[in-house]
Amino acid sequence: MIIARIKCYQVGLPLHEGSYKWSGRNSVQVFDSTVVEVETNEGVTGYGEICPLGAAYLPAYAAGARTGIAELAPQLIGLDPTQLALVNQAMDGAMRGHPYVKSAIDMACWDILGKVCGQPVANLLGGRFGDNFALYRAISQEAPEQMARMVGRYRSEGYTKFQLKVGGDPDVDIERIRQATAQLLPGDVLIADANAGWTQHQALRVADAVSGVDVYIEQPCMRYEECLAVREHTDRPFILDEVIDDIGAVLRGYQDRAMDVINLKISKVGGLTKAR
Repeated sequence: MIIARIKCYQVGLPLHEGSYKWSGRNSVQVFDSTVVEVETNEGVTGYGEICPLGAAYLPAYAAGARTGIAELAPQLIGLDPTQLALVNQAMDGAMRGHPYVKSAIDMACWDILGKVCGQPVANLLGGRFGDNFALYRAISQEAPEQMARMVGRYRSEGYTKFQLKVGGDPDVDIERIRQATAQLLPGDVLIADANAGWTQHQALRVADAVSGVDVYIEQPCMRYEECLAVREHTDRPFILDEVIDDIGAVLRGYQDRAMDVINLKISKVGGLTKAR
């Protein structure tokens, strides 16, 4: 079996609530997604997707994904898509960096492998643990009282985990966290996600102000060292996201005790093969 053709499609995904806002006055109204189709000479086709959150969240953007896929595709024709390490080696050899470009192709090759083996990709990755899992609902950055109201609304839809988009004015963010916390029920989880929007001194102010609040603090600052300084200052559980972009970052964070949790997005590391 070999890769015979690679296609990609642009798909616009409008937000049901109109817009999604986070730190730095960033917002998105329509997610610009790219679906990749990898066809083989034996009639088996795999699909993958890459959907950057605009152009200001990570070093990735939708038009770049499609341009990069067009650059990579000719280098992959004739390879066996079930030989995932070799496909990834070929992509890395043809293009340095740009893991988000490679992730959808890698995902499509996993899809092909699963179809060839007659197994869900979850089984190939080590198994499915349980029949379902709890999702969290991100709450777009708005006025504190409006964000607090959304906790009740989303709970009525079945959510019990809530991620507040903070990372703006520290005083306003403190009020966002306090008002949202007042809406929580036993068993609910609240995460204050700054998306690297605070400076170190702003993050320290917020951490001090919410020291008695049951809240996780996620990615307060842009740089790892700044996040580590905040982590060492607070007793709140801590999440890293944007700075976790390869296995080296995970190992460094573990060694430094820099986090309790990580958010691992497969597009940041180049696909399922490198995220395993």
